[in-house]
Amino acid sequence: MKKIIIAVILYALAEAVLAQTASPAPQGMILDWTQRHVLFPESPDVSVMERVQTDPRWLHNWYLRHPELWWLDLHRQLHKHSHRDWSVSLGAANFEPLFDSSFTFGIGTEAGYGTLSMISEGSGTYLATSGSVTVTSIGDEGTYALIPGGPGQTTSANGAFYYDDVAFPSSNPTLDEDGLLFSGAGGLETNIWGNSPGNYSFYTGSAAGDYPIGITTDGSFTFDVDPNPDPGGGQTFPAKYVFNINQAPNCANDYVVIGLPAIPASGGQANILGINNLYSNGSGGGLCTSGPTVMFAYASGSGQVPASVVLSQNGTQIAYIENRPGGSAYFHVLALGTTGTNGTSATNAAVPGTGNNAVDESVLLSPNGGTTVQPSTTSPWVVYTSGDTNDFAFATTYSDAGTGYLYKIGNVFNGQTPTILWSLAINAIPSSPVRDQISNKIFFTDSKGRIDYVVDSAAPSVTYGTVLANGATSVNPVIVDSTNQMVYATFNSNGTNSLVAQTPTSLASPVSVPVGAASTVYTGPYEPDFNNAWYTGSGTPLLYIAGTGSGTVPTLYSVGFNAAGVLNSTANATTAALATGAADSSPVTEFYNPALLKDYIFVGVTNNCVATTGGTGGCVMSLDITNGFPTVNANSTALAAAGGTSGIVADNDSSASQASNIYYTTKTGETLVKATQSGLD
Repeated sequence: MKKIIIAVILYALAEAVLAQTASPAPQGMILDWTQRHVLFPESPDVSVMERVQTDPRWLHNWYLRHPELWWLDLHRQLHKHSHRDWSVSLGAANFEPLFDSSFTFGIGTEAGYGTLSMISEGSGTYLATSGSVTVTSIGDEGTYALIPGGPGQTTSANGAFYYDDVAFPSSNPTLDEDGLLFSGAGGLETNIWGNSPGNYSFYTGSAAGDYPIGITTDGSFTFDVDPNPDPGGGQTFPAKYVFNINQAPNCANDYVVIGLPAIPASGGQANILGINNLYSNGSGGGLCTSGPTVMFAYASGSGQVPASVVLSQNGTQIAYIENRPGGSAYFHVLALGTTGTNGTSATNAAVPGTGNNAVDESVLLSPNGGTTVQPSTTSPWVVYTSGDTNDFAFATTYSDAGTGYLYKIGNVFNGQTPTILWSLAINAIPSSPVRDQISNKIFFTDSKGRIDYVVDSAAPSVTYGTVLANGATSVNPVIVDSTNQMVYATFNSNGTNSLVAQTPTSLASPVSVPVGAASTVYTGPYEPDFNNAWYTGSGTPLLYIAGTGSGTVPTLYSVGFNAAGVLNSTANATTAALATGAADSSPVTEFYNPALLKDYIFVGVTNNCVATTGGTGGCVMSLDITNGFPTVNANSTALAAAGGTSGIVADNDSSASQASNIYYTTKTGETLVKATQSGLD
């Protein structure tokens, strides 16, 4: 009887979907980070399914679970092995986590202090990307902003110095001989460097050979590095837009876009990059014989875009957060240009509105109009309404003091300038927000190890959850099961273990499951995903997650559920190391192929890949979970991926040539990659 009821419901839902696409107007499809964070598993309760269908993201999720309903008659693609079809350079983008630090110095008569945001480049090396120095004596008093540059040797704008903003906080000297560069008063440049233990220099200059102050003497330079990376953790996702699911894949209008953690420049580095002509092997073969092609490359604002972007429902606009070198953050809505020059590569970017008709609107994320500014390395959450006319969004910022703010933003995707509708102080660092339409709650994790929420209202307040991970912990965004009103979260350390947790949307009775040893090196485990049985309600539901094994070895775990849908308190006994040594992992991405009745997981690791086909460095793996826990060994299907991968987006199981893919960035390889899905034979 239960199967009959479910079949009737699914038939009704399919009819509803097809009715919505009966119009000749294109039916677009969005695959961005938000589709992974509010989910709609099927339920035999008709009233429940009717309720969740009021969320526009339900339709996108439905198509993601039923690719047989789009690009009709283009299924069972024929590639037997996963291979890297093309890659596009991302210029100077660096997808490693950022670390906050502070420093003090005393060099001759000069003394002071400062703060830096730094990218971990491995082996104890960091690259400062933003920050400032405050000089307290003698003669150069004032606060000056870091001039980003490096990791290679860079010549300063005035020609006074070579610099690279590279630091070694765990050793002495803590700077190399090129050192940090800051903008000084009156056009001066201030350079601080050290070339041997205890030997530091403080210089200011306005041109080559012109040094009004030049001191080379023994001194002190001391770092205090925050061991916990800021929100985001370098785990961004590409976003893909499908122009029309009722027609064949569209080479011109289907595109993938990625925000880049890089300082933008007109005619130089982009921080927003879009690629079309996707369905190509990069050598003239495939549905799109000329691909891949840069559709747009923009230098938006003056800061990095370190986290995932969000697409409008019609694919013509993009929302994201820009993190500026001075420590402020801006929420952007970018309407893509259709005329003029919109950039030709990641290193030849156009400014929106200059030589093109792109429109870039933004608002400073400040709770009081600018007196207080904070950085943000998280993703915004856009709430879709009808026709992108009344959409609004939520965003978060954070401070070095370990606190932050949640903002509600209006005028999103409606052609007007975004405005802050309200802001709310958070007593810890918040993750990216996730809003559940059914409960009308905005959920986030925080640096005190909790799952929290705010009810969207005229007078919002914070409800803080139970502490699940004592002490400082990473802050990764939650996943909301909107159908069953459950929230899932991950924490890298409770002092002993890394955790995946489940709680009702009321935050009552949370369940924490250890998934390996606590990690103080990486910020994972990142987002879990679920097998097809969890989504459909048919079979044994399982949660899959890349936790931590012995030391810092990324390890695949599965966790089951009891009859009431509550997560078991312990992970299943079978686990699998994804690497042969210390490494970080990407979030796991599940993809079900209904034509082949196959269920897959895609996951990347930064180095020591266990699969020999991935090499000894980073890789991305394809794992078959159709019949339960997969076999992971040296023979597992894998592709080399320099430095590991970002989050991974999968599209379809089309038989159109090159149209069944995964998309990701390589972290140190600094490329956007399209690879054919493995096992879709």
